[in-house]
Amino acid sequence: MVIASLPIRSPQDLLKIGTADDADLVEARLDYMDNPLSIEPDLLARFRDRIIVTIRDRSEGGLREVNERLKAEYLSRLDKLGLLYDVEISFVEKHGIPYSGKILSIHYISRLPTKEEVISRINAYAEKAFAIKIAVNNMKGYKELLASLLEVGYDNIAVMPMGSDPLERIALTLMGSKLIYGYIETPTASGQMHYKEIIRMLKCVYGS
Repeated sequence: MVIASLPIRSPQDLLKIGTADDADLVEARLDYMDNPLSIEPDLLARFRDRIIVTIRDRSEGGLREVNERLKAEYLSRLDKLGLLYDVEISFVEKHGIPYSGKILSIHYISRLPTKEEVISRINAYAEKAFAIKIAVNNMKGYKELLASLLEVGYDNIAVMPMGSDPLERIALTLMGSKLIYGYIETPTASGQMHYKEIIRMLKCVYGS
């Protein structure tokens, strides 16, 4: 699935979701707003069939800190409205928010975990999640780790190298990674290419 990532700096930016109707889904990055929780969930619900709602704090590669209690309440409201969101596994474990049918993420920014460590984290969630996303920085051994995680027996694993050649994301998609993220206007993560370029390259491999 090709995901087109869109920074949301004001409610008006939600209108740009329609500019990426050739992507499978659009990621609405609310952490680009001064107050990421200020958009009414009912407004987001108008786009429920097209968006992934993401609110990252700084430790997850986001732009700002967000009050965890308020964020948990906000995500629970999104769940009741049937919205898909992306949330860290550690946040689910801490706050007990709904995760069935959601994207659950683990970001390893400053160290490379072992394969066994990652598997132990995801086993309890993989069967109910829409996708499990593992993102790691480009340190020694990261390619082997990400490739090996695509062979653990789940078909909803998405692996993301950060700060590496964007073509590596294409290669991992061809190996079975469930999601690949590109940008609509500006990259929202290191190593992203424009989502239309991703679509073009995948069509070259698979045909139109």
